[in-house]
Amino acid sequence: MSRIRLCAFALAAAGWAAGVNGPVWAQCGGGPPVDRSAVFRVTNTPIEPFYHHNLTTAQIEGLQNSVKLTSRNLQEPGLTAAEQELTTSYQCGALEAVPRRRYCVWADSVDVEFSYTKMDVYISTQYPEASCPYRVILAHENQHVEINQRVLAKYLELMRRALRSDRTIPTKDRPLVTASFKAGQGIIARRIQRIIQPLFERYKKEVLWDNRMIDTMRNYRRIQEQCKDW
Repeated sequence: MSRIRLCAFALAAAGWAAGVNGPVWAQCGGGPPVDRSAVFRVTNTPIEPFYHHNLTTAQIEGLQNSVKLTSRNLQEPGLTAAEQELTTSYQCGALEAVPRRRYCVWADSVDVEFSYTKMDVYISTQYPEASCPYRVILAHENQHVEINQRVLAKYLELMRRALRSDRTIPTKDRPLVTASFKAGQGIIARRIQRIIQPLFERYKKEVLWDNRMIDTMRNYRRIQEQCKDW
């Protein structure tokens, strides 16, 4: 059995503005191409699953009070509980085009951190570690761990590709003309969210779906058939 806590992502910004008076920047003509892999960074902090062997089957079932079980007529001697966090931060640069009071604004850096903060695997104390039930429960829960890690890794790469291929977020070589630095920051924030949020929503659906595909009555029965000493 798997439980995923789905968290929203936070967006934070920082920036600076400098005043200049020159024909190139006044027209926001940009500059040489930037290294997009250095501007748009998507990172992950890996964690190892932590295995718990100190709860009874009833206590494990009690951990799932917010989850609709797919097998109410079967006991739940195992559980994988995962939580993740997605944070996005960015820094902006700007040049003021004096005396027009317009700004050339761009994203100096966009940093996305998408990681699991928790990956707890619970196996009932009812089954000794050398027993057949313990081994098949462990194998099943490790499938959930693998699913969680695989789906997150997939969306890390999708986010990375989407940001680096996007041309709507202004960079120093392709700045944006705005009436104020604050307005430029707002535009950049919305464009980042427009790219990341749909992928995050897709991740949430896919990780839940893939976990449910192995939490079926048929699969549970097949697991029980592997051992005789339940």
